[in-house]
Amino acid sequence: MQRRSKHFTMCDRFFIVNPVSGSGKSRKLFEELLPQIERSGRSFEWRYTTGKGHARELAEEASRKGCQRVISVGGDGTANEVAAALIGSDTEMGILPFGTGNDFAKAVGLPTDPDAALEAALYGQVRPVDAAMANDKPFINVSGTGFDVDVIINTEKFKKRFNGMLPYMLGIFQSLMHLKPVTFEITADGESFTERALLFNACNGTHFAGGMHVAPMASPYDGLLDVCILRAISIPQFLLLLPRYTRGAHTASRHVRYFKAKEIAVRCDSENIINLDGELDSSTPVTFKVLPGAIKLALPGEKGNK
Repeated sequence: MQRRSKHFTMCDRFFIVNPVSGSGKSRKLFEELLPQIERSGRSFEWRYTTGKGHARELAEEASRKGCQRVISVGGDGTANEVAAALIGSDTEMGILPFGTGNDFAKAVGLPTDPDAALEAALYGQVRPVDAAMANDKPFINVSGTGFDVDVIINTEKFKKRFNGMLPYMLGIFQSLMHLKPVTFEITADGESFTERALLFNACNGTHFAGGMHVAPMASPYDGLLDVCILRAISIPQFLLLLPRYTRGAHTASRHVRYFKAKEIAVRCDSENIINLDGELDSSTPVTFKVLPGAIKLALPGEKGNK
């Protein structure tokens, strides 16, 4: 049963659970793990989120109350909100990747097995990982605009009828029917150029859209963002390139421009919505900027703070 007090006290581990993430899988798995959490000997509390922005509010309060580690239970959107509250603070972060895509978990090597993920969240050694900003909005995985925004919009429509990865695939193919090239004016670490493109991504993590390996050379520990630009191509050319995207084998294509930078300013020939870790927020013009080592993240390996 969820603890009912409106305000919580200082604890070692505070779990923020998105009960609808992964079509309810997040809540189910968390409740199955509660007996193990209780046996851990750690003082802990938890809350279920009630809507967009609530995870960030809960994480901010937990940090103010002195909780040592705040643990996101859900997908990339929940992790984004928790991370946004903890950037630059001494409060540690853990992740139970129980959502649909869990793309950031792939980048940092978090296990998908619930027991192993809990072990890392409870006892994992903390390592500083990078975060980033898109204008004044934080993200930890991938941000961008163009085709991926169309996929998110279309995927949300299919999520009302289907579960798992099917909504992502249907969202991709519906978006393909309406490919819209955009002219991007880009300045990356002082170098300016223009590209006519379908997709622009600034990446701290390696995957997005439920497993697309968009930035195979990205590292959330290197103090840099990986930029992947898909130039304007036809639908048949896109379909041929898509399997290479899923494997991370697209970067050598002449249709792709790929590089690393600390700060990237982007202007478009029209206003475009920005994707932030799978959520739509802000719009172009946009400046992406890395925040090196901004989050203290609990990862598998040698146990810390046990």
